[in-house]
Amino acid sequence: MFKIVIAHNYIEKKMEMVKIFFLLTGTMFKSVLSKITFIFKHYNYVPMWLIACLFLSLNVFSQKEKMVLRDGNDSYQSGKPMEAANYYKKSLKEKQDYYKANFNLGDAYYKTAELIKTGKIKTPNPRMTPDSAANLVYNQAAEQFEVVAKSVSNADTIQKAWHNYGNAKLMQKSYEDAILGYKKSLKLNSKDEDTRYNLAYAQKKLAEQQKNQKKDDKKDQDKKDKKDDQKDKKEQKKDQEKQEAPQPQMSKEQAEKILNALKNDEKKMQALRKKKGDPGQKVKVEKDW
Repeated sequence: MFKIVIAHNYIEKKMEMVKIFFLLTGTMFKSVLSKITFIFKHYNYVPMWLIACLFLSLNVFSQKEKMVLRDGNDSYQSGKPMEAANYYKKSLKEKQDYYKANFNLGDAYYKTAELIKTGKIKTPNPRMTPDSAANLVYNQAAEQFEVVAKSVSNADTIQKAWHNYGNAKLMQKSYEDAILGYKKSLKLNSKDEDTRYNLAYAQKKLAEQQKNQKKDDKKDQDKKDKKDDQKDKKEQKKDQEKQEAPQPQMSKEQAEKILNALKNDEKKMQALRKKKGDPGQKVKVEKDW
């Protein structure tokens, strides 16, 4: 058997480093480590194949995010985007800045939103309509693609991320944001016909949306004006009714009492004039020369 003889102190130091590594990262390969320790203590050497197994195990462990990513890809290809999204999230827990997991998570959200919108996946909340629920998930997809576009340096990946961002915003009917995404994508690849077509489509839909918005605003204003006119007419009618309201009728007895009172007042006035002289007539005064 081929043997590797290594100094005792050196091996012990390496074994301590390996032990510390497993304490920090977990006990997935504990059995491999225990076999190496046992053989070294009893035979003072470690077989080459066992060392190779150890390094292979360490390499596999360090690539765990890629393994989980592949599981997510399998689920996505099998038509299970929600399950795929969970795998991509696990991959990101292993490596937070793993751009492939971030990008694929955006794809999984986008596909999930499509299935919710078409009724193939039930809405998370029974009170929500498929459109409103899908709109929320499309927004998650857009956010994920934006994260990728702003966190990587590869131009091709950034271009695709902004394109997908535009698609997600287009499905939300956020046409201004969609146009922004497509324009950023075209800056990196002006020959992408899909992006150019989608940009033209988003611009057309935005123009239609703005036109409809103006119509809606006019309708709202017309309704408000009509309501104000009706209110003014009601107030005018009330004022007119007040002005045209019939005066209270006087009974015959009340009229006779008022007439008699006026006659009595006139008699009193005449009597008073006789005592003092009628101020209505001029009095001639003789001068005393």
